[in-house]
Amino acid sequence: MKRIFSLFILFFSLFGVQATKIQKSMADSMYAAGKYQEAIVFYQKILQQGDNAAIYYNLGNAYYRLHDMGHAILNYERAANREPGDADIRFNLALARSKTLDKIESTDGFFLVYWFRSFLNSMNTDQWGRLSIGAFVLMLSGGLFYAFGRRLLLRKIGFFAAVMMFFFCLFFNIFAYLQRKQYLDNTHAVIMETCRIKSSPAASGTVLFSLHEGTKVKILDNSMRDWVEIKLSDGKIGWMQKVDMEMI
Repeated sequence: MKRIFSLFILFFSLFGVQATKIQKSMADSMYAAGKYQEAIVFYQKILQQGDNAAIYYNLGNAYYRLHDMGHAILNYERAANREPGDADIRFNLALARSKTLDKIESTDGFFLVYWFRSFLNSMNTDQWGRLSIGAFVLMLSGGLFYAFGRRLLLRKIGFFAAVMMFFFCLFFNIFAYLQRKQYLDNTHAVIMETCRIKSSPAASGTVLFSLHEGTKVKILDNSMRDWVEIKLSDGKIGWMQKVDMEMI
């Protein structure tokens, strides 16, 4: 009975994989034919089965072709969270951002911070993890050379290699943790409709400034039902209605 049950699970798993391939093939065909709205429907069905950076990227491309920059940027952002080192995703995200009305300069302009973030985002969590495992194996190998090497030179090389790989392993684990934390971050959203940012969470609040489709914001307070406090990369803070944004 257990064997039959296992066979059923295997069959439906294979069937699901095949169905996903068929849906992606149809979506890609629709996209190539210029039927972007139809392609979007198929890509969204695929995403119902689980996250996939490539599908988010394709979905962003379809929205971009329809000149829907809000949804294009939203899906490029989601793709970038999952594959931060992908140059195509980053390029298309930057291209879509250049089409938005709001040109907001970041106050975090220190070049070392920018360099570190770029280096951190050059790979995803799994890639940093694999590097960590590789460094750990090399560290053990160096330790074995140090412990059992007959020649003094080999023992010295083994010792320094083990120490160096220990620090590499530590750093790679830290990078994997930071990348994972960034991936799980649910405090950012993209503006979907032109909206007015208020001084308080009420329709009668003073209008501070306006934001337009495609602008990325950070969520500071999401505890209210209809309103959310946001912060821009230039430091501006205000309140807006939730219906005008979508979480990344």
